[in-house]
Amino acid sequence: MKLISRLFYICMFMACAMAAHAQQLQDLKTILDAQKNNPVIEIPPGQYQLNNMANGAYLFANLNNVEIKGYGASIVCNSQELALRFLNCTNIKISGFSIDYDPLCFTQGVIVAKDPANLWYEVEIDPGYPVENLRNSRVQFYDPNTRQLKRNSITTTEGYYSAFQRIGTTRRFRLTKNNAWVAYEKVGDLVVLDVVSTKANPAAHAFQLEKCVNARVEDVTIYGSNSFSFFERDCRGTHYNRCKVGRGPVAPGMPARLRSSNADGIHSSLASIGPLVENCDIKHNGDDCIIVCGRSFPICRIDSATKSIYILAREANLVFYTGDTLQHVLYAGTKSGKMKVQAVENYTPTEAERLAVVAMYQDLLFKANYTRGARIILDTLPAMGIGDMIYNESHTGKGFVIRNNKVGYNRSRGILIKSSNGIVHDNEITGTAMNGLLVGPEVHWMGGGFADHVEIRNNRFFECMFEKTNQGMPPGVLSVFCANGLGEVPAAGAFGQINVHHNTIEKSPYPGIVFTSVTGLQYSSNVVVPYPCTSREHGKKYNVNFSMPVWQKNNTQ
Repeated sequence: MKLISRLFYICMFMACAMAAHAQQLQDLKTILDAQKNNPVIEIPPGQYQLNNMANGAYLFANLNNVEIKGYGASIVCNSQELALRFLNCTNIKISGFSIDYDPLCFTQGVIVAKDPANLWYEVEIDPGYPVENLRNSRVQFYDPNTRQLKRNSITTTEGYYSAFQRIGTTRRFRLTKNNAWVAYEKVGDLVVLDVVSTKANPAAHAFQLEKCVNARVEDVTIYGSNSFSFFERDCRGTHYNRCKVGRGPVAPGMPARLRSSNADGIHSSLASIGPLVENCDIKHNGDDCIIVCGRSFPICRIDSATKSIYILAREANLVFYTGDTLQHVLYAGTKSGKMKVQAVENYTPTEAERLAVVAMYQDLLFKANYTRGARIILDTLPAMGIGDMIYNESHTGKGFVIRNNKVGYNRSRGILIKSSNGIVHDNEITGTAMNGLLVGPEVHWMGGGFADHVEIRNNRFFECMFEKTNQGMPPGVLSVFCANGLGEVPAAGAFGQINVHHNTIEKSPYPGIVFTSVTGLQYSSNVVVPYPCTSREHGKKYNVNFSMPVWQKNNTQ
């Protein structure tokens, strides 16, 4: 009873302290509104509340040659949704502040009970952490001794559970499995769950750039997000320098945080010129740390007479502009011809078209969502077939540079590249449950593109690929890997001109390095240190050899 009373008073104290703290915070919108049209917008040192519950994200639109700086400023959002949005801005600099959330975007606790038949477990939420609006959309297990992600375990999602319920008005929740799967969880392990806004359809991410040119983001720290921490879409030449995604501070008496953002750290999508990401520290987030990507689309109809193709999509607002270069990829997974966009129109595919195409991609995710599309009129129409893919080569982040960053301690990849004409060098990648660095289009995500002219050098990998074996997952700590719609490794020609040298891999399972489907592969002076560890068979379905430091398939030099 004494322990229960003590915990009760601790929780009450922290709740009162946090409420008082929130009342003391200055209103950020007032500070920013007062400086509209200024060439320099300053956020003075101090703590500020961004009332995105009432007002949504703060929007900076159509700025040119403006600097927003806040050295010594901390921004706290009161709703788990987008904080700052930058739209159609050119030559802006954003620097020197942190973003956090209260309530947090996640909660955490400890497994206090578990079914002997392995069909359910119960979690007691830690003092000071949210107990309202919890979701089991991303459930992660942590080692109580290291407070890092549990080795030989997995991240689970709603599809793994048949029920998720609070037990009365307590801080305890029961998660009932849909079958007796195992994440090797046990009583005493730590668990992290998502927390969502009470608003309907809250905007995702924390910091977002859209259609911005030459934005410079420097010394910005993000401690939480309902999805990505930094997200850019359809931008050009963004520079991230000394930015951080990490586990934030806690009130006295609260256990230290286990997670930072709920998903990716820095996510660059559909850039016309890729980002320069340097000197950043991206760790403990719920998905990939740094990603540069475009989008691929399967072809559902071809009209030779008008030089038109019709594509399937699962999202709106597709990025295609007149004059863009499209890359054609055969269904078998190798690149073919290129063509220019003449015009684009919206198109709603028929149910027959949709079903015919999604059936060709056995591992395609979110199949039911491929209900949108576009008609693209081209300057030329190479030979192609239904089920082939195209991606907008002009918007995959070509020209990216990822250097001198420290990333890791996350459930997926440290760095993920779906782009060309770029370099990844002198990074430290530590504690990634999946690949430390993956170069690959991930056809099951319809990711784009298929890399060409990419250099990977002087990177250091440590304790990667520790997740529970997934035989369909891309193998390798440093991996250049492709699987086509049939789940087969394509012939050489998915990738081109890949140069990999002077990288070091330690405390990670074999194979340390994987290359598939590359035309013009060059690699040398890479070191994979042998490491006896729990057996992993990631990629077994592709007939990977797990006794070799380097595994290759279908490459030419």
